Amino acid sequence: MAEWIRNWILSMTGTALVCAAALRLAPEGRVKPMLRTLCALTMAAALFSPLLRAAALPDLGADLARARAAADALTGEGAALGQELDRAYIERRMEAYILDKARTLGVPLAAARVHLRWSTQGVWLPESAELTGPYNETLARTLEAELGVAKSAQTWRTDEGP
Repeated sequence: MAEWIRNWILSMTGTALVCAAALRLAPEGRVKPMLRTLCALTMAAALFSPLLRAAALPDLGADLARARAAADALTGEGAALGQELDRAYIERRMEAYILDKARTLGVPLAAARVHLRWSTQGVWLPESAELTGPYNETLARTLEAELGVAKSAQTWRTDEGP
């Protein structure tokens, strides 16, 4: 847009300079009034040239509709990415909470992995948990009560090293 305005101003300035020079150099008599008329028409053409170009442009409404559709698609992608980032953040926080709770209870838990699901209320809720360490009833009940991970959705594994 700024380039377009710059070009229009340069066009008007150039036309005005040429007309001023032509009128200054033209001799008095019948030629000068005709030159003034010609300069006035030339200045009018330079003044209204953006309107003439705009009339020759293709349908700007279709271009605007395409741009709006692209913007809507990007907005949707951004919202989906935001939800995924929220999910990953909440999973990591819950995993850290489980490991901290296990440490507090004296349970030797090596790792915790939480899986979330998107609820109908529009929030991430824990669906299941994978825990690496010996089963502990107190920790299992705590996860069910405080995080909402049912005992049946908890997977306890004891990994034997090589």
